[in-house]
Amino acid sequence: MDLFLQNIDLIAVKRIDEITKEKNISSWEFLKVGLKRREVLREIKDYDKGRKEKL
Repeated sequence: MDLFLQNIDLIAVKRIDEITKEKNISSWEFLKVGLKRREVLREIKDYDKGRKEKL
């Protein structure tokens, strides 16, 4: 799947470029990992919320 991003803050783009150069990975890989991490954290939050509601 192709993902096209628009209207991204230039400061954020510059920082992503810096991080990817430091880690020697592509911008695509950096964003893909970040999105996966965000999804996992959301699932954990939803799971914890469900547990609290049952108590």
